[in-house]
Amino acid sequence: MTERKTETDPSGVVYVMGTEEEGKSWIGQETEPVEETFPMTSRAIEHFVEGIEDPNPLYWSEEYGKKTRWGNRISPWGIEVLCKEHKVWRPDWMGEHEGQLTFHCRTPLPGNRLLGLDYEVKCYKPFYPGDRVLVNEKLVSIVPKTMRIGTGHLVTVDNFFRNQNGDLCFKNRRTVFRYRQAD
Repeated sequence: MTERKTETDPSGVVYVMGTEEEGKSWIGQETEPVEETFPMTSRAIEHFVEGIEDPNPLYWSEEYGKKTRWGNRISPWGIEVLCKEHKVWRPDWMGEHEGQLTFHCRTPLPGNRLLGLDYEVKCYKPFYPGDRVLVNEKLVSIVPKTMRIGTGHLVTVDNFFRNQNGDLCFKNRRTVFRYRQAD
């Protein structure tokens, strides 16, 4: 098997390079679920909602949560998306982070930059403290597009967030413009 050519943008994102035909042959591919390194914890929830300054008592109080239809404190959907889509920093001595690289970057296409265009989230069931988070994704579509910033493709990917029981908790659909930066 030959090694794929890659390019890295100034922020460190790595792109697998290829042709439009190669990329389109990937449409419909779905990854196996990958378990996030750490389970959902009360402290992780608090840390996230501190950062976004969200006072929703469902995220802060187990007592409050018990009085709701959810029966307990829950996690906001954004915490899972943040864990999935952003590379976690690690000290050099630990080596590379083993998180998933999204189809937006690893599908072989000519583009070496990303511009987020559309994001849709559907929430089915909350994550609770102690839940394990499993994530997989599916490449939905690739559409050629030219914009002022360059020529590229609209790449749409669905992400599925499940708990340890296999219950679908969240689904998001994200469309990005993957393009070759114009000179």
